[in-house]
Amino acid sequence: MPVVKDIKKIKSKQDDIGVLTLYLNTDVTNRNQSNGEWKIHLKNEMKALKEQVKNRENPEELKALKKLLDEAETEIYARQKEMQRGYLLIASADGELWRERILQVPVTTSLQWDNTAQTQQLEELEQRFPDTAIIVVQQADVIFIETALGMIRDEKYFSWDLERQSWLDYEKASPPAERGTGKDEFQRRFSENQQRWYKDLAPRLSKEIKDRKLSGAYLVGSKKSVGELETYMNEAHLKGTISKNLGSMSSHEILKEVYDTLI
Repeated sequence: MPVVKDIKKIKSKQDDIGVLTLYLNTDVTNRNQSNGEWKIHLKNEMKALKEQVKNRENPEELKALKKLLDEAETEIYARQKEMQRGYLLIASADGELWRERILQVPVTTSLQWDNTAQTQQLEELEQRFPDTAIIVVQQADVIFIETALGMIRDEKYFSWDLERQSWLDYEKASPPAERGTGKDEFQRRFSENQQRWYKDLAPRLSKEIKDRKLSGAYLVGSKKSVGELETYMNEAHLKGTISKNLGSMSSHEILKEVYDTLI
Protein backbone atom coordinates (compact mmCIF):
# COMPACT_ATOMS: atom_id res chain seq x y z
CA MET A 1 0.00 0.00 0.00
CA PRO A 2 1.39 3.46 -0.90
CA VAL A 3 2.62 5.36 2.16
CA VAL A 4 0.18 8.24 1.72
CA LYS A 5 -2.82 5.86 1.72
CA ASP A 6 -1.49 4.07 4.79
CA ILE A 7 -1.13 7.38 6.61
CA LYS A 8 -4.78 8.17 5.93
CA LYS A 9 -5.85 4.82 7.39
CA ILE A 10 -3.65 5.33 10.45
CA LYS A 11 -5.00 8.86 11.07
CA SER A 12 -8.59 7.66 10.84
CA LYS A 13 -8.14 5.20 13.70
CA GLN A 14 -9.39 6.35 17.11
CA ASP A 15 -9.11 4.45 20.38
CA ASP A 16 -10.68 5.75 23.60
CA ILE A 17 -8.02 3.99 25.67
CA GLY A 18 -5.03 5.01 23.60
CA VAL A 19 -2.80 4.76 20.53
CA LEU A 20 0.97 4.42 20.93
CA THR A 21 3.18 6.26 18.45
CA LEU A 22 6.87 5.37 18.69
CA TYR A 23 9.62 6.94 16.60
CA LEU A 24 13.13 5.65 17.34
CA ASN A 25 16.38 6.98 15.93
CA THR A 26 18.72 3.99 15.48
CA ASP A 27 21.17 5.68 13.08
CA VAL A 28 24.59 4.12 13.80
CA THR A 29 26.19 6.46 11.24
CA ASN A 30 25.55 9.24 13.76
CA ARG A 31 28.58 9.45 16.06
CA ASN A 32 26.25 9.99 19.01
CA GLN A 33 24.60 6.66 18.26
CA SER A 34 27.63 4.51 17.39
CA ASN A 35 27.48 2.47 20.62
CA GLY A 36 23.79 1.71 20.61
CA GLU A 37 22.72 4.75 22.62
CA TRP A 38 19.25 4.37 21.12
CA LYS A 39 18.60 1.62 23.69
CA ILE A 40 19.12 4.09 26.53
CA HIS A 41 16.93 6.70 24.85
CA LEU A 42 14.20 4.11 24.31
CA LYS A 43 14.28 3.03 27.95
CA ASN A 44 14.13 6.62 29.21
CA GLU A 45 11.25 7.57 26.87
CA MET A 46 9.26 4.50 27.89
CA LYS A 47 9.75 5.26 31.58
CA ALA A 48 8.70 8.90 31.11
CA LEU A 49 5.57 7.93 29.16
CA LYS A 50 4.48 5.43 31.81
CA GLU A 51 4.92 8.05 34.53
CA GLN A 52 2.87 10.52 32.49
CA VAL A 53 -0.05 8.09 32.13
CA LYS A 54 0.27 6.87 35.73
CA ASN A 55 -0.43 10.41 36.94
CA ARG A 56 -3.83 10.31 35.24
CA GLU A 57 -4.91 7.63 37.73
CA ASN A 58 -6.62 5.48 35.12
CA PRO A 59 -5.57 1.85 35.80
CA GLU A 60 -7.08 0.50 32.57
CA GLU A 61 -5.21 3.04 30.46
CA LEU A 62 -1.90 2.38 32.25
CA LYS A 63 -2.33 -1.38 31.89
CA ALA A 64 -2.98 -1.03 28.14
CA LEU A 65 0.05 1.22 27.70
CA LYS A 66 2.36 -1.11 29.60
CA LYS A 67 1.16 -4.05 27.50
CA LEU A 68 1.88 -2.23 24.24
CA LEU A 69 5.27 -0.99 25.46
CA ASP A 70 6.26 -4.54 26.45
CA GLU A 71 5.20 -5.81 23.02
CA ALA A 72 7.04 -2.96 21.32
CA GLU A 73 10.24 -3.59 23.29
CA THR A 74 10.13 -7.31 22.49
CA GLU A 75 9.68 -6.60 18.79
CA ILE A 76 12.42 -3.96 18.68
CA TYR A 77 15.03 -6.16 20.34
CA ALA A 78 14.03 -9.14 18.19
CA ARG A 79 14.77 -7.03 15.11
CA GLN A 80 17.70 -4.96 16.34
CA LYS A 81 20.13 -6.62 13.93
CA GLU A 82 17.98 -5.30 11.07
CA MET A 83 17.93 -1.75 12.41
CA GLN A 84 19.13 0.88 9.99
CA ARG A 85 18.49 4.58 10.55
CA GLY A 86 15.10 4.56 12.21
CA TYR A 87 12.15 2.57 13.47
CA LEU A 88 8.46 3.39 13.59
CA LEU A 89 5.65 1.69 15.47
CA ILE A 90 2.02 2.80 15.72
CA ALA A 91 -0.34 0.53 17.70
CA SER A 92 -3.77 0.88 19.29
CA ALA A 93 -4.85 -0.53 22.64
CA ASP A 94 -7.72 -2.49 21.07
CA GLY A 95 -5.28 -4.37 18.81
CA GLU A 96 -6.89 -3.21 15.57
CA LEU A 97 -3.90 -1.08 14.54
CA TRP A 98 -0.29 -2.26 14.42
CA ARG A 99 2.07 -0.67 11.92
CA GLU A 100 5.82 -1.01 12.20
CA ARG A 101 8.61 -0.09 9.84
CA ILE A 102 12.37 -0.23 9.83
CA LEU A 103 13.41 2.97 8.10
CA GLN A 104 16.43 3.88 5.99
CA VAL A 105 15.84 7.51 6.98
CA PRO A 106 16.48 9.09 10.40
CA VAL A 107 13.72 10.22 12.76
CA THR A 108 13.63 12.05 16.09
CA THR A 109 13.09 9.66 18.99
CA SER A 110 9.73 10.23 20.66
CA LEU A 111 6.96 8.20 22.30
CA GLN A 112 3.42 9.53 22.38
CA TRP A 113 0.13 8.21 23.79
CA ASP A 114 -3.16 9.69 22.66
CA ASN A 115 -6.56 8.73 21.26
CA THR A 116 -5.16 8.98 17.71
CA ALA A 117 -1.74 8.41 16.16
CA GLN A 118 0.78 11.25 15.95
CA THR A 119 1.78 11.13 12.29
CA GLN A 120 3.56 14.46 11.80
CA GLN A 121 7.04 12.93 11.45
CA LEU A 122 5.73 10.22 9.14
CA GLU A 123 4.00 12.78 6.93
CA GLU A 124 7.16 14.89 6.77
CA LEU A 125 9.17 11.81 5.75
CA GLU A 126 6.60 10.94 3.10
CA GLN A 127 6.97 14.42 1.64
CA ARG A 128 10.75 14.21 1.67
CA PHE A 129 11.09 10.58 0.59
CA PRO A 130 7.98 9.65 -1.44
CA ASP A 131 7.40 6.25 -3.05
CA THR A 132 10.29 5.90 -5.47
CA ALA A 133 11.98 3.43 -7.82
CA ILE A 134 15.67 2.64 -7.89
CA ILE A 135 16.73 1.33 -11.31
CA VAL A 136 20.09 -0.42 -11.19
CA VAL A 137 21.76 -0.76 -14.58
CA GLN A 138 24.49 -3.34 -15.15
CA GLN A 139 24.93 -3.56 -18.91
CA ALA A 140 22.21 -5.97 -20.11
CA ASP A 141 20.82 -6.70 -16.65
CA VAL A 142 18.56 -4.16 -14.94
CA ILE A 143 16.90 -4.30 -11.52
CA PHE A 144 13.78 -2.27 -10.77
CA ILE A 145 13.37 -1.75 -7.00
CA GLU A 146 10.22 -0.12 -5.62
CA THR A 147 10.89 1.61 -2.30
CA ALA A 148 9.08 3.55 0.40
CA LEU A 149 10.93 5.20 3.31
CA GLY A 150 13.80 2.76 3.05
CA MET A 151 11.68 -0.34 2.69
CA ILE A 152 11.74 -2.54 -0.41
CA ARG A 153 8.16 -3.13 -1.50
CA ASP A 154 8.82 -4.97 -4.74
CA GLU A 155 11.56 -5.96 -7.17
CA LYS A 156 11.54 -6.73 -10.87
CA TYR A 157 14.42 -7.94 -13.00
CA PHE A 158 15.08 -7.40 -16.71
CA SER A 159 17.66 -9.21 -18.82
CA TRP A 160 18.39 -8.95 -22.53
CA ASP A 161 17.93 -12.23 -24.38
CA LEU A 162 20.21 -12.46 -27.40
CA GLU A 163 18.27 -15.24 -29.10
CA ARG A 164 14.86 -13.60 -28.75
CA GLN A 165 16.29 -10.12 -29.23
CA SER A 166 14.10 -8.76 -26.45
CA TRP A 167 14.07 -7.95 -22.75
CA LEU A 168 12.84 -10.69 -20.42
CA ASP A 169 11.40 -9.75 -17.04
CA TYR A 170 11.53 -12.33 -14.29
CA GLU A 171 11.34 -12.91 -10.57
CA LYS A 172 14.52 -13.27 -8.55
CA ALA A 173 13.57 -16.84 -7.65
CA SER A 174 13.51 -17.92 -11.30
CA PRO A 175 16.20 -16.09 -13.34
CA PRO A 176 16.53 -16.75 -17.07
CA ALA A 177 18.89 -19.42 -18.39
CA GLU A 178 22.57 -18.59 -18.93
CA ARG A 179 23.24 -16.57 -22.04
CA GLY A 180 24.17 -18.94 -24.82
CA THR A 181 27.26 -17.10 -25.98
CA GLY A 182 30.76 -16.43 -24.77
CA LYS A 183 31.64 -13.44 -22.61
CA ASP A 184 33.70 -11.76 -25.32
CA GLU A 185 31.00 -12.29 -27.94
CA PHE A 186 28.30 -10.97 -25.65
CA GLN A 187 30.41 -7.90 -24.78
CA ARG A 188 30.88 -7.19 -28.49
CA ARG A 189 27.16 -7.50 -29.17
CA PHE A 190 26.37 -5.31 -26.20
CA SER A 191 28.76 -2.57 -27.34
CA GLU A 192 27.24 -2.64 -30.81
CA ASN A 193 23.61 -2.62 -29.68
CA GLN A 194 23.59 -0.79 -26.33
CA GLN A 195 21.63 2.21 -27.61
CA ARG A 196 18.94 0.10 -29.30
CA TRP A 197 18.58 -2.22 -26.31
CA TYR A 198 18.16 0.64 -23.84
CA LYS A 199 15.78 2.41 -26.20
CA ASP A 200 13.61 -0.72 -26.14
CA LEU A 201 13.73 -0.98 -22.34
CA ALA A 202 13.03 2.65 -21.41
CA PRO A 203 9.26 2.61 -22.19
CA ARG A 204 8.80 -0.52 -20.07
CA LEU A 205 10.54 1.12 -17.13
CA SER A 206 8.47 4.27 -17.55
CA LYS A 207 5.30 2.16 -17.61
CA GLU A 208 6.32 0.47 -14.34
CA ILE A 209 6.79 3.89 -12.71
CA LYS A 210 3.45 5.15 -13.99
CA ASP A 211 1.45 2.01 -13.19
CA ARG A 212 2.82 1.84 -9.66
CA LYS A 213 2.05 5.56 -9.16
CA LEU A 214 5.61 6.31 -8.03
CA SER A 215 7.05 9.79 -7.72
CA GLY A 216 9.88 8.89 -10.08
CA ALA A 217 13.11 6.90 -10.23
CA TYR A 218 16.83 7.15 -9.59
CA LEU A 219 19.09 5.55 -12.19
CA VAL A 220 22.11 3.82 -10.66
CA GLY A 221 25.10 2.34 -12.49
CA SER A 222 28.21 3.23 -14.44
CA LYS A 223 28.27 6.75 -15.82
CA LYS A 224 28.12 5.42 -19.39
CA SER A 225 25.23 2.99 -18.86
CA VAL A 226 23.17 5.40 -16.80
CA GLY A 227 23.77 8.22 -19.29
CA GLU A 228 22.69 6.02 -22.19
CA LEU A 229 19.45 4.84 -20.54
CA GLU A 230 18.68 8.33 -19.26
CA THR A 231 18.58 9.56 -22.87
CA TYR A 232 15.51 7.45 -23.59
CA MET A 233 13.65 7.84 -20.29
CA ASN A 234 10.76 10.25 -19.80
CA GLU A 235 12.25 13.26 -18.00
CA ALA A 236 9.15 13.54 -15.82
CA HIS A 237 9.94 10.10 -14.39
CA LEU A 238 13.55 10.81 -13.41
CA LYS A 239 14.52 12.15 -10.00
CA GLY A 240 18.26 11.85 -10.52
CA THR A 241 21.22 9.64 -11.39
CA ILE A 242 23.87 8.03 -9.21
CA SER A 243 27.11 6.92 -10.88
CA LYS A 244 27.98 3.87 -8.79
CA ASN A 245 28.46 0.25 -9.81
CA LEU A 246 26.21 -1.53 -7.33
CA GLY A 247 24.98 -4.44 -9.45
CA SER A 248 26.90 -7.04 -7.43
CA MET A 249 25.24 -5.97 -4.15
CA SER A 250 22.02 -7.27 -2.66
CA SER A 251 18.94 -5.09 -3.07
CA HIS A 252 19.06 -4.05 0.59
CA GLU A 253 22.73 -3.03 0.24
CA ILE A 254 21.88 -1.09 -2.91
CA LEU A 255 19.07 0.69 -1.09
CA LYS A 256 21.40 1.65 1.75
CA GLU A 257 24.03 3.01 -0.66
CA VAL A 258 21.45 5.09 -2.51
CA TYR A 259 19.95 6.55 0.66
CA ASP A 260 23.44 7.27 2.02
CA THR A 261 24.00 9.33 -1.12
CA LEU A 262 20.66 11.13 -0.92
CA ILE A 263 20.57 11.99 2.80
